[in-house]
Amino acid sequence: MDFAKPNIIRISDAGDHMPIDHAGKHAAILYPDFGIQFAVGAKGFDKAANYDSTIKRAADLTHAGESGWILAPDLRLQLLTIDSSRLNPAADPALFPDALSAWYWTSHGCAWSMDDAGVPAAFWQVRGLDGNLDSGDRSYEAFARPCRFVARAGQ
Repeated sequence: MDFAKPNIIRISDAGDHMPIDHAGKHAAILYPDFGIQFAVGAKGFDKAANYDSTIKRAADLTHAGESGWILAPDLRLQLLTIDSSRLNPAADPALFPDALSAWYWTSHGCAWSMDDAGVPAAFWQVRGLDGNLDSGDRSYEAFARPCRFVARAGQ
């Protein structure tokens, strides 16, 4: 697996594979070697929202012919959707035309913010401007890039 040059498959609105050089609109980007698919242009994700609302929107999402969407783990979001050779936003516009220079929620809670029941008050966020990682209180508003896990290529 090569984070610098990962194998990429574009996914149509119907969930079909498209050639990577297809000039038309796509609904998701699949990284088969990593077993993860990221939504592109998902309905309802063009507005920032607090963490709890965003988690629910992802769980209720049907997109690119699939359900089972969640918020992306921080490292996968940071390593696979951020292009460090770009700025404002730090994403390839051919792959993620809906990318913003804003904060994006991840699914990882900040260990330092756990209450006695183990519930985090803050979650890690990735900044679309430059790919930096920081924490954000769950009541803050941020954007999200829903993802879903799939079988890795060759499995």
